[in-house]
Amino acid sequence: MSQQLEHHQVGHIPTKAKLTLVIPELSSPANLGSIFRIADAFGVQCIFLTENVQQLMQSNRFKRTSRSTEQYLSTKQYSSTEDLLKQLQDSGSHLVALELTNKSQDISTYHFKNPNMALIIGHEKIGLSEDILEQIETHLHINMYGNNSSLNVAQCLGIGLYEISKQSNA
Repeated sequence: MSQQLEHHQVGHIPTKAKLTLVIPELSSPANLGSIFRIADAFGVQCIFLTENVQQLMQSNRFKRTSRSTEQYLSTKQYSSTEDLLKQLQDSGSHLVALELTNKSQDISTYHFKNPNMALIIGHEKIGLSEDILEQIETHLHINMYGNNSSLNVAQCLGIGLYEISKQSNA
């Protein structure tokens, strides 16, 4: 008979990818909480947040949705996205925007060569600004097969991190 397992009954499998997440803008505490849970599930090492995004962590909605993952994840506040992206790139991180653009590639066909990666996700309604996108060479999107042209930012992150982890751990 099949039995559902408790989390402590499943061994932790560390990812080979060295993942950093950058969130310049976000407006929903629930989305941020979901992002933290997903980031923890896929072994993200650090989440960089602007002050505005970091303030969402004070919300009860964030705390309920994150399920205490903020206690395990390293977070750092930053003020200039341009400076942060330059710093990450100079330290060897491959910058990847998860955004549908005129130069984006389907994430399932992209080959992740550098395990040291900074994934940049955008605002729920407006995505990433053109200024940020210009700094990032690699733009990836998730193919859509229905009529809708987008998914929730946290759902996109989950799909993106799954694909990165799948390739990195192969």
